[in-house]
Amino acid sequence: MGDIKSEELVMGLTTAFIDGSNNSNLAYRPEFIYNDYKQGKKVLVSLEQELKRCDEFFISVAFITDSGFESLSMILKELEQKGIPGKILTTDYLTFSQPKALDRLAQLKNIELKMFRTNSEVGGFHTKGYIFREDELYRIIIGSSNMTSKAITENREWNTKIVSTEQGEVAQEILNEFKNLWMSPNSQYYEEFIEDYKEQYLQNQIIKKQQKNKL
Repeated sequence: MGDIKSEELVMGLTTAFIDGSNNSNLAYRPEFIYNDYKQGKKVLVSLEQELKRCDEFFISVAFITDSGFESLSMILKELEQKGIPGKILTTDYLTFSQPKALDRLAQLKNIELKMFRTNSEVGGFHTKGYIFREDELYRIIIGSSNMTSKAITENREWNTKIVSTEQGEVAQEILNEFKNLWMSPNSQYYEEFIEDYKEQYLQNQIIKKQQKNKL
């Protein structure tokens, strides 16, 4: 890590956590990221910004919907054309993620897609984290936003972005946790999980419809 970038990181941390009036480069500054239509703020904008400048990305979210994919589809297709690699981990927890969205993600040649299969032993899976590497820097957004249109454009969501070197303690813990989940025996590649999950999802939709009709 060069001295100049190290100084930029220190200045960014000073602005974020010690003195908000301190002048620093926003690219090196931790941020609170949320949706507020009155101020024109969207989580989506921050995600797009980080995707545009990253060299690789890692995403771990509990829920992925087709609307969420659609919101990010243009930038994801740009990254596919540029050959920027990405790993995306989701889950069968609550059978919420939509198969159509998973199909569309799996079609992108630069993305590896896995699903963490939950059970009574491993418990639930409710992560919401977006990790972006640019050279030796990591920008990591963690909070409440799943990959759904509502979560990244409208809902009241609270997320924090940290900026760190790979040697930073918090960044190391986050990267290690992602790696552990990704390499877990419970995590299956798209080809391994998709047919079983589609059946599980369809059954769940039928049950929901039956319950709704009883009301």
